[in-house]
Amino acid sequence: MEKVLILSLGRTGSLPTYAENISKNLSVNFDILISKNRNVKKEVKNSIEVTTYHNKFSFLFNTVFVLPFLLLKFLPKIVNHYTVLYLPYKHFWDIPFILLFKLMNKKIIFTVHDGILHIGERNFITQSLSNIRIKKATELIFLTQHVKEKVFNTLKIFKKNSIVPHPIIENEYVDLKKRNPKSKNLLFLGRIDKYKGIELLLESAIASEAYFDKLIIAGKTLYPLKIKNHYKIELIDKHLSDEEIGDLLSWANALVLPYTEATQSGVITLGVFAELPMICTKVGGFSEQLNKNEGYWCNPNKEELSASIKEVFSSTEKNFEIAKLLHQKKAVLSWKNTAKNIETIIKNNEPKST
Repeated sequence: MEKVLILSLGRTGSLPTYAENISKNLSVNFDILISKNRNVKKEVKNSIEVTTYHNKFSFLFNTVFVLPFLLLKFLPKIVNHYTVLYLPYKHFWDIPFILLFKLMNKKIIFTVHDGILHIGERNFITQSLSNIRIKKATELIFLTQHVKEKVFNTLKIFKKNSIVPHPIIENEYVDLKKRNPKSKNLLFLGRIDKYKGIELLLESAIASEAYFDKLIIAGKTLYPLKIKNHYKIELIDKHLSDEEIGDLLSWANALVLPYTEATQSGVITLGVFAELPMICTKVGGFSEQLNKNEGYWCNPNKEELSASIKEVFSSTEKNFEIAKLLHQKKAVLSWKNTAKNIETIIKNNEPKST
């Protein structure tokens, strides 16, 4: 009987949530490996908890001593039971599993979120490991056409693939009734890396400060970020809990994504769930996640971003129409539909590639 091994060894961010929600809606026979060290611990169907790491020292120690034991423990099942390895996202510990499944000529399905890594994330080791995953995988799942084309054009790797868009990230703590329609609160949400355009946002916000009440930039910074004191701007530099994210989405009147480069964004799916008008730069695969009339679009420069901040807080009727469109979009991008598409790939009956 076909059995799938799913690896979801991440500890922070939205990727473990992505994997856990996909697995919850799968009907195939599977086990999912999850980290005991993950920040948000929820009950996960068919899960097996394993020790991974929680800092740089434990990463080095456990990679040398714990990972080999983990591989030996699962080797009999990999040989005799598992027929498919499904990787919902990349993780440092997935390479040995990939090589084992490849050695046994078993199917490997890898969801490529970025492929060609962003500035600030990219170095020789991380990009090389990403390339190995893509090259060794039997089939690839992309979230956007943009990522697919970038991977194939850059790496010159062409293999069986499908595009399965990122579903809506739900948050039980979002309460639309708490949102004050008379306020003008602007929110940046998510991990803060160099390609996210925070410096551009700060310049644009100061230039358009008369048009909003407050800007909150919330997420863990991954590089030294200098923010000058400004009475309308607040930085929350930390890993956010689901409750904190929900409270911020309920507080905000608009979401801003000032990225200078992008593939796609889980933050957009949170914005859709919260029915928030979003200011998005015209980069990467954003236009595949939101239609032209579902948000505010600008090029990643100070003049256009400032103009969009002004516009979003001056367009009550347009914001109302956007909220209605996003409400309708939720039903289409459900976890159930996404899992169904992935299940057809696992069962060798792939959705038509686009």
